[in-house]
Parts: sequence; C-alpha cells; structure tokens
Amino acid sequence: MAHAGRTGYDNREIVMKYIHYKLSQRGYEWDAGDGSALGRNSPLGVPRDPAARTSPPPPLAGLAVAQGPALSPVPPVVHLTLRQAGDDFSRRYRQDFAEMSSQLHLTPFTARGRFATLFRDGVNWGRIVAFFEFGGVMCVESVNREMSPLVDNIALWMTEYLNRHLHTWIQDNGGWVGACLSE
Repeated sequence: MAHAGRTGYDNREIVMKYIHYKLSQRGYEWDAGDGSALGRNSPLGVPRDPAARTSPPPPLAGLAVAQGPALSPVPPVVHLTLRQAGDDFSRRYRQDFAEMSSQLHLTPFTARGRFATLFRDGVNWGRIVAFFEFGGVMCVESVNREMSPLVDNIALWMTEYLNRHLHTWIQDNGGWVGACLSE
C-alpha cells in the first residue's frame, strides 16, 4: 500500500502495466481486479486487437493508493525501459525461468519468500528487473495452469514488496527515471 509521505511514482501502476505487458505478449487479456486473464480466443467483449491488449489496465480493486502531490504519474520511459530490460533478462535466462515456473507453488508466503531470496545479498537494478520478470513469469504460469485469479494476487504481492522493501533503495539510487537514464 502507498505510505503517507512517500514520494516518487506509483509502484502499483508500474507493476500492473508490466504484468499487463507480459500477459499480452502471450496473447492473454488481463483486466486487473476482475480475477481473470483470457486467451486470444476469448469471449465477445474482450478485445483481441493487439493495441487494445496493450492499453493500460484499469485500477486493481483492493489496492489503495495515496492521492495527491506525493506520487507523480509514471513517465512512459520508465515502462518502456523496464519492458526492454525484462525482455532482455528473459532472453538471457529463458531456460532458468522455464525450469523455475514448472516448479511454482504460489502462495503469499512462497512468493514473498522468493522475493526475499532474490534480494538477500542486496538490492540492485538487475535484481529489480529480475523481480519484475519473475512476477511476470508467475502471472503467465498462473494463467497457463488455469489459475488466473492468482494474477491479481501476484500484482498485490509485488506492489506490497516494492513499497515495503524496495522503495527507499529505488529513491536513494536515482529513482525510476534515474535508472532509465543510466541504461
């Protein structure tokens, strides 16, 4: 959840747009908060047009966000840079992710445990990209296993972890835009 007095960008928006992007790469349409992600051959009313699938998702129900001057809109360059870095990471570690996703048992406890393991030796931008890519893999695998309601949960777990454990490091290291400029 957003913390009072927190500055920077809305981590929830960054998480949601990243997950939406990763699911759309696999042909899934995700409407955040409705508990489902549908395939290309989805029922009427669910856009099949690629432009529609990559449009920003609506707000996720149950995730409160501080409104007002504390959080700024996320610049498009942040989303673009994160997507490019995630795609590059995915190409480099495709086999590792395939093996890992086949062994996933998703619960809030196991997800948070994997996040903590990822950052146990410290935080850096590469690990933050890995965090996003891992979240994307978890979402895609959830839909592949016909457990699409987990996608909303994963988005929530990722947002909470970012806000509680990574936000200060991100701000102290140039923020999201600083990371984009250093690419």
